Amino acid sequence: MKKLTSMMATAALCCCLGSCNSGTKQEVENTVHIKGQLMDMGSQNVRMRFDGAASMVGDSRDILLETDAAGYFDTTFVLKEPTYYTISRNTLYLTPGDDMTIKVTQSNTEAEFSGKGAEANNYMKFRLFPKGGSYLEAGGNLRGDFVSTKALVDSLAAIRMHTLDTLSNVSGLFKKLETARIKADVINSYISYASYSRMFADIKTEEEMQAKWNEFNASLTQDVVPLYKGIMDENMLDVAVVRDVLSYQEDSTLTSLWFKDISIPARTTELYASAKIVGDLRDEVSEQTVDKAKAFLQTVKNADFATEVEGKIVQASKLLPGQPAFDFEMEDVEGNVKHLADFKGKVIYIDLWATWCGPCIQESPAFEALGKKYAGKDIVFLPVSTDTTTKPWLGYLDAHKKELTQYHSNDVALKESWAIMYIPRFILIGKDFKIVNAYAPRPSSEEISPLIDSVLNKQ
Repeated sequence: MKKLTSMMATAALCCCLGSCNSGTKQEVENTVHIKGQLMDMGSQNVRMRFDGAASMVGDSRDILLETDAAGYFDTTFVLKEPTYYTISRNTLYLTPGDDMTIKVTQSNTEAEFSGKGAEANNYMKFRLFPKGGSYLEAGGNLRGDFVSTKALVDSLAAIRMHTLDTLSNVSGLFKKLETARIKADVINSYISYASYSRMFADIKTEEEMQAKWNEFNASLTQDVVPLYKGIMDENMLDVAVVRDVLSYQEDSTLTSLWFKDISIPARTTELYASAKIVGDLRDEVSEQTVDKAKAFLQTVKNADFATEVEGKIVQASKLLPGQPAFDFEMEDVEGNVKHLADFKGKVIYIDLWATWCGPCIQESPAFEALGKKYAGKDIVFLPVSTDTTTKPWLGYLDAHKKELTQYHSNDVALKESWAIMYIPRFILIGKDFKIVNAYAPRPSSEEISPLIDSVLNKQ
């Protein structure tokens, strides 16, 4: 991941403006300059995530923006081609030569952009969220039946398309990509209707649910197939929701319904295969999964995917059992700073969670119970919140008393070194500060106590 400091950014900007002789005209044209304020991000180190196709596989193109205490930053970097990035819930479209002042909060619609590149990004402020059912907006635009809901979705998409057409200072590529986003959001809206409606309310068995689901998907065929044909260009993979809806090609039933007459580009096929290999590494780090990924890497033809797969192999290899544990910083409810290495000499069982994570909250009582069960033993239980800021974490703890000492961390070292891509996540470390299991069993599982016992008895 790239790390850009304000000093480096200033130096690069001066060089590009001609005070240094080493900057070529091409380098100047490929420069992006953004400055402004990032508010309520929970840290002075804010990740600007690469959101192009290869982001589905890895994160080596992410950029770490360093801000001052008030969130102000000034950064210059080289960009060879137009690229999507995200900051929190905000999606940015950056083009070589952009020079913008921005103000970004956790709410995408509150963002402010001015300068070269602003028109595209002001348009992007109102992009939809696939996990919210796109045009369904988390069920808020649901109507009495699918026909009525579809009519509303189609009308909203037409309005969005009209807005896109009226933009005058954006490239043809941007309009092509965003047209694909609109089509993919429509597909996602149609499919999401089943989840947000009461379609399955009277279903009593899994078999009935599957039959109802299959029936609904079959009814969508005539509507989604033309839309899918309109987004099948491999360049459209740079749009996140396009990647989301294309994932249905991996369902054998849906392939026969929606994709039987559609040719899937080779790059698209390789992207999903690469993502699956990386997913296996995230689910289980073992010599077998690492070796499988290494063998797969030899077959990858797209250089950007290969770079990401290789990076994840290196990362996963460092999380194998017996490897040294990675230190990170955390603080308790009183603001006292601790480091993971402070607990070296004891077995360490870590619970990474957040107040917004339902499955995390469900595991909390089991984690507390294990703490009681092993009280007085050579083991420490560390519940570590990964909430963006401490405010929701402290508020939650005020309403939910805990016996274990609670911690909070936004340390980049935690997320980067330990490859934290989802929560809850549990980690078990031995007394020698070496990894026992970087993806340890949940506290509610039957496997965890025997595993803890074996580690305690071994050391």
